[in-house]
Amino acid sequence: MTGCCERTILVPSSLTMETRDLRARTLKVGLIARAAAVFRYDRIVIYRDPEEYDDSRFMREVLRYMDTPQYLRRLLIPRKEELRHVGILPPLRTPHHPLNSKSSALKVGEFRVGAVVESVGSDNGVWVEIGVDRPVPLVADKIKKYRPGQRLNVRIFSLDPLAAEPVDNKNIPLYWGYETEVVESLEDYLRAAKAYVVLTSRKGSVLTTDLLQEVGRLGKGDLAVVFGSPARGVDAFLSKENMERHCMINTIPHQGTETVRTEEAVFATLALINLVRLEE
Repeated sequence: MTGCCERTILVPSSLTMETRDLRARTLKVGLIARAAAVFRYDRIVIYRDPEEYDDSRFMREVLRYMDTPQYLRRLLIPRKEELRHVGILPPLRTPHHPLNSKSSALKVGEFRVGAVVESVGSDNGVWVEIGVDRPVPLVADKIKKYRPGQRLNVRIFSLDPLAAEPVDNKNIPLYWGYETEVVESLEDYLRAAKAYVVLTSRKGSVLTTDLLQEVGRLGKGDLAVVFGSPARGVDAFLSKENMERHCMINTIPHQGTETVRTEEAVFATLALINLVRLEE
């Protein structure tokens, strides 16, 4: 999580409805992952679109693949036909996707995403793969049990001998990727949301400088930004009551194309909001 506040992107399960080509669908979803990483969003929520197309399972698989560090993908993600084109996706290059693969390059205090490769003995001894030339031992809470294949975050606390300890996301002062969640209803999700919610729509208020400043001021805590589907705007998914509770903005006024693709709207909107959240 980026600091004390959680940032969330909400996109529909019909994001990929315009094409059945697996390569094109993969790239569309990959662009959402890149946008989340570029602008440091902590969660991508896929809400189901029951009237158009539900590609949530595929979207979740691609998003999970992209967030997983390269050195853990073979261990954590089985080979699947639907992931056949993930090789075309650009890497995230975030802090939790390090490039160095030598244990000699590790530093005390460095954070890594790891996966348990072995858990042995009555003292709950654990070895974790962290993308260097050998697994590292984990000094863990003896009460907690770890299973092979479990993903976790660790901090290097000793180089000689090399050892790591588990650490929670909230204790990592870096952008550490995003989580992916699928929900049945956008209406229900927003009704229970504690975050400041921004709805994006052609029908929304044009995002002037003053409105952008207001969004930045009100969205200093948890923030959720909602995008519609290729076929329907966010108003098609929400009751009038829920619509009136939230700020609805148009971030691409006077567009030169008949339509703006969801992935294009995500980059444009998050870039603008980022301008008034730079001080965080």
